[in-house]
Amino acid sequence: MSTPHATAQGLAAVARTLRAIPDDDLLAAWNDTLTAFLDPQSPERRALDPDLLQSTGLSPAGLDHGLRTIGAGMLGESAAAELRRPHRQNEDGFSLVVLPAEPPGLILQSLLPALAARAPALFKSSRAEPHFAPALLTALGHRLPPLLHAYAVATWTGGDPEVEAPLHASARLVVAYGSEETASAVQAAAPGRCVVFGPRLSLGWLGPGADLEEAARGMAFDIATFDQRGCLSVQAVFVAPAAASAFATALASALNELATELPPGRTDPADRAGVRLAREDADLRGLTWYGKALDDGTVILENDVRTSPSPGLRTVRIHPAADVPPLHEWHGRLQGLAVAGDLPPAVHEAFLEAGVSRFAPAGALQTTDATWRNDGIDLAAEFAGSTNRESKLQRGLNRLQDRYASAFRRLAE
Repeated sequence: MSTPHATAQGLAAVARTLRAIPDDDLLAAWNDTLTAFLDPQSPERRALDPDLLQSTGLSPAGLDHGLRTIGAGMLGESAAAELRRPHRQNEDGFSLVVLPAEPPGLILQSLLPALAARAPALFKSSRAEPHFAPALLTALGHRLPPLLHAYAVATWTGGDPEVEAPLHASARLVVAYGSEETASAVQAAAPGRCVVFGPRLSLGWLGPGADLEEAARGMAFDIATFDQRGCLSVQAVFVAPAAASAFATALASALNELATELPPGRTDPADRAGVRLAREDADLRGLTWYGKALDDGTVILENDVRTSPSPGLRTVRIHPAADVPPLHEWHGRLQGLAVAGDLPPAVHEAFLEAGVSRFAPAGALQTTDATWRNDGIDLAAEFAGSTNRESKLQRGLNRLQDRYASAFRRLAE
């Protein structure tokens, strides 16, 4: 049986073959494959879903909604624009991509840039969810056979030095999603040759001019998608003090309704215990909270502007904030902000400084597309061989462009 290192070495020499594939052929194979994987009635999904539902614990409706959320924006013109960018890997070699256990389908956010760069890659699937990545790559390779020799998946116990040491030593680039422990290990093993996406969380902002019912419905989707397990899942919402109570009531109602449309998936005792503790803590502190079944959602009306991570199971805290909230404890740990109503420039700047890389209307935070740069990082350029110095410079430029674009939009309004 081939080892992950032997598999990777077999991928390393096919970059030239990849560069010969016309953009249109690659785009057609990508669109056809991804369309099939977003259709629960397709043969590919019918074969995959039983295993995927078991490994993820999501409900059927939750799984379908989640995959559409993460994948629909990577079809058509969005994918075409990414695949036709000029970044190309110009020498032999492979990249290693370490995938997280959840959410399912996250391989799409690294696979498309690798295809755009014509960069061969070995993907490490989590033992907790080893099904989606190999099924996707097999289907893609059947539609465009040269890809079968350029992309592969393997699963092993993370931290095994016999497996990982040769991979880290020979990979041109290591991309890793996961825990702080995973991030630290990869940074130590492949210094200067790694891109790490550590654990992040997302927040919401309700500003003046927002329609409370519409905002609540949107935030509820941003909370419930993937059962609040993704880095773009909203865990707390900042609301002007005068509107906090009314919004908490509206959000609780929206989450309760959504529990029927997108039923929560499987939970375990630790998940439920965390929510019970959050509810009991709210009672002890005299806070108002809303919620029925533990996994349907819990809304806690806070009296403290400081945020804390959610225990999960669609639990969210509503924090009063008349202006810029205190975010110093969250620098480098934030991913996205779901926005309803007006977002003042000073507040926008504060979230940018805290590390937020995605701003989106409430209800669309997790609906990313191929143009989104997670943490401001251009993965296609990284796969193609940008130096670490160039990457850091580009990330800084991306953030500056975001800030100036926002400022100009505000002035235009």
